[in-house]
Amino acid sequence: MIGLDTNVLIRYLTKDDEAQWQQAQQIIESGQQCLIANIVLCEIVWVLKGKAYQYTKDDIIKTLEAMLSCESFEFENRSAFYQALQRTKQGRADFSDYLIGAIAIQSGASHTTTFDRKLKNEKGFQCLSI
Repeated sequence: MIGLDTNVLIRYLTKDDEAQWQQAQQIIESGQQCLIANIVLCEIVWVLKGKAYQYTKDDIIKTLEAMLSCESFEFENRSAFYQALQRTKQGRADFSDYLIGAIAIQSGASHTTTFDRKLKNEKGFQCLSI
C-alpha cells in the first residue's frame, strides 16, 4: 500500500495537467492499494471548492462518492468518511466539519463543540453562542 498526497489525487480527479494526470493514473490504476488520509479528503474538498476549480456541492459529493467506490482506494477511516459524506448531502455545514464530528464520536466524545452556526441543532455538535 502507498499513501497519496492531495496533489496527486487532484490531478487524477480533474485531469487539468495531462502529464501529471498520466503519472497519477499509472499509480492509482496499478493495482496497488492507495491510502487516503482524512486530512487529504478535507484538502480535496477545499481545493475543488476554491477559485481554481469552483466545484459545486453536488460536484464535490459526486466526486467523493466515486472515490468511496473506487477499489484502488483505502481510507484512514472509511466509516467516518461515509458518515460525513451522508451528512454533507443533507446538511448545511462543510464536509470537514462532519468528518471532525464523526471521528470525535467514534473516538468516544459525547459531541463536538464549535462556534460554527451551520452546525447549530446538528446531532453530535454543540454550537456555542457568539
